[in-house]
Amino acid sequence: MTARGRRCNVLVMDTDKLAALALAFPILAAAAAPGVAQACPGYYEPCQGYSFWQDLTAVNAAKIPSDGVLVLQGNSAGDNAVSLPSIELTVTKDGQPSAGALEATSMHGVLAWRPAEPWEPGATYALTGDITNPPATEFCAPAMVPVEATLHIDTAPGAELGGVDFTGETAVQITPQLTLETLACCEGATPTSGYYGCGGLEVFWDPEECAPTQAYGSFSVQITGEPAATGPVAAQIVYVLQVDDNFHSVSLTPDFNVFSGAPFCAVIEATDLASGATTVGQKHCFGEAVADQLGPQMLDPKQKLECALEQCANDGVPAMWDPMQCTPYEPSAPTTSDSDGGASGGPDTDSAGANDDDKGCGCRTGPGGDAGLLALVGLVGLVRRRRRR
Repeated sequence: MTARGRRCNVLVMDTDKLAALALAFPILAAAAAPGVAQACPGYYEPCQGYSFWQDLTAVNAAKIPSDGVLVLQGNSAGDNAVSLPSIELTVTKDGQPSAGALEATSMHGVLAWRPAEPWEPGATYALTGDITNPPATEFCAPAMVPVEATLHIDTAPGAELGGVDFTGETAVQITPQLTLETLACCEGATPTSGYYGCGGLEVFWDPEECAPTQAYGSFSVQITGEPAATGPVAAQIVYVLQVDDNFHSVSLTPDFNVFSGAPFCAVIEATDLASGATTVGQKHCFGEAVADQLGPQMLDPKQKLECALEQCANDGVPAMWDPMQCTPYEPSAPTTSDSDGGASGGPDTDSAGANDDDKGCGCRTGPGGDAGLLALVGLVGLVRRRRRR
């Protein structure tokens, strides 16, 4: 067996997007498994199961409504509510402590400090404190995380919330489905497949001899919304995106990305962390105009290859084509895939397969990449094998 080098582009995606892609592309399910510890039996994650913080900063310290709350945000793991006892914060005015309580919110990594008595309008307060992380998380976060800020209180209370309207920018991706069953090759080519990393399946083939016959159409929508209120209250609003009446994601700004394999409708809810008031914006739907490009799609390998094409049976997993069980290629209906793409989305609008030279190019993620973060386009390799007839 000989391997020929070819320039490759590796697309590394975040965990949220891989979770969405696993719904649309069953072959990636093993590679997109939630967490290295689950994908790799025996893998030890020293910080798994603990609640800790790597940092914590004040979001709205520059201007807090006189009837508002202090909003803090940081990188954290585990249950924020469970970690609250490890956070010691003191708010003072002119050196005198002010009573208040720290609360977890509906958004992971975001906390709210609520004063027991209303803030003094126009006053300045000082925030000091620290977070004591569990000793077992010493390799994941500092043992002690300092928290400090100067808080400025507005002279007026926060404004009422309005509905959140938004727009969406759509981008369609047609992604080849790459398995030994979905390739058609010139006579003499022998694509192979095998396991990579922690259970991921990798297919090796030469784009000069083989081409995919099936693809999956999906689309991403970059949602940009208008704030539910302006002024100091804007920094204490949490936005929740609902997709087809199901929770999708949450943010401190009305900006989201949805990755889907089917048309969907979305609406944004806004909640004031201080008052608890909630408003719901107008619903918008996406994907109907490109519905014929979504879901299972057929590709014509003859557009890329001029040779006589064939498909062969596999001889097991890890597998390669069996040269004694080949038949001429005949187009057939695409393999059914799960087209429910309403899961949490990854922010990527790049069209898969934009460069023909890269379609048949197999790469692995570089050192330091999560074993579960396999490249979508990089699940194909280059191995060219000849056989005698």
